[in-house]
Amino acid sequence: MLILGWIFLIAGICCWVNVIYCLVQLFRAKLVLEMPLVQKSKNFSVTHKGGYSIWQEGPLFKLAPMAFIHPKIVNLDSQEEVKLTSSLGRPHKNSFTRGSNLMFYCELEVGNYNLTIVEGSSLNQLEKQISQKVIDHLPINKVLDQQYNLQIKQSLSKKQRLIMLICIFAGLFLFMKGLFTLLQLSLGIRMEGAI
Repeated sequence: MLILGWIFLIAGICCWVNVIYCLVQLFRAKLVLEMPLVQKSKNFSVTHKGGYSIWQEGPLFKLAPMAFIHPKIVNLDSQEEVKLTSSLGRPHKNSFTRGSNLMFYCELEVGNYNLTIVEGSSLNQLEKQISQKVIDHLPINKVLDQQYNLQIKQSLSKKQRLIMLICIFAGLFLFMKGLFTLLQLSLGIRMEGAI
């Protein structure tokens, strides 16, 4: 039982190390393209197949244009539109005056692409309702679009994001099982959740 407790504890810690590694990759990703919102369209090339993310970067505590714009990526070689997957939880990365908001994920092949900004919201229905309530009750000013940029960065692939999500819950489960088992064996007290 003691060995099994240590195995569970170490396996849980290993899962969390994987999650931390994935988060570092997500937030310290290589910048592929930066485009001011006023530019509306820009071509770029992808040299490595994989996962990419679209970030909106701009001043903090202002009404972000993502409520009014939607990015569109077209593969110039095949003339196909790239499917964008909305970010779950919309992670943020902030400095003292500016912040970045993860909007979308996409999978890109090696090739040439065009990023275009089109009218329409990048928010889902729940986010629209919440943002409208915030706008109605707080004096948040909208700033000029030239203060905002769209960034495309190398990111996690769909498979890596799924593994990270599984590792969060598996790591918690394994760590708690191992910890409770070790505490039960060392203290001699029956603990719920022990093996």
